[in-house]
Amino acid sequence: MAVGSSMNTPDNLPPRVWEKIEAAIRTVGYGSITIIVQDGRVIQIEINEKIKLV
Repeated sequence: MAVGSSMNTPDNLPPRVWEKIEAAIRTVGYGSITIIVQDGRVIQIEINEKIKLV
């Protein structure tokens, strides 16, 4: 896979993306966070929270 200058790395992700990821991590008590990437850019963050009743 070729790496182009438009690809995001941890060092050059927009601060807004990191803020959203960090907020998702803080708010999920139990569940999963999925980061959707298209053309090397984060385009969507999905939060699936589980509620344990036991």
